[in-house]
Amino acid sequence: MIKGGVLRIRDQERRLLAKVTRSKNRLFLLDLKVEQLLCLAAQCTEESWLWHGCYGHFYFNALGKLAAMVRGMPNSCLVGKQRRLLFPKAPVHGDLCGPITPATHGGRRYFLLLVDDCSRYMWLQLLASKGEAADAIKHFKETVEAESGKKLNVLRTDRGGKFTA
Repeated sequence: MIKGGVLRIRDQERRLLAKVTRSKNRLFLLDLKVEQLLCLAAQCTEESWLWHGCYGHFYFNALGKLAAMVRGMPNSCLVGKQRRLLFPKAPVHGDLCGPITPATHGGRRYFLLLVDDCSRYMWLQLLASKGEAADAIKHFKETVEAESGKKLNVLRTDRGGKFTA
């Protein structure tokens, strides 16, 4: 939780784990030291979730179709195991952030973050100035449309002046 320029991290029982004050460059810097190395390997008991992970977190409806075509893959009701509805048709949203300090080694002090609201896939483009945002968005649009074969219809922003170009 962030409130009043202070980040508080709590565990599931609401015990305070860390408290960090925002620095001058508007970042929360948390220096952690590992007391004891620990392997946090996850175990999956449901076969459909195992296949979901093996196929790069492929969505369950597609896994159900794949199960009909692949020998050895369980033909359980993968769609029935789905925890939420299919992604709605929604736009991409983006924001331009910066200036950040320190700058990257290449002198970039801004970044453009674009998020696909359906898949939550994110693209990050480092920029040297705000003026590069329009070209970065045009390049993103061309690339994504070429890769997906679909048109980008909506790009939502906070309507800041940085996007007027």
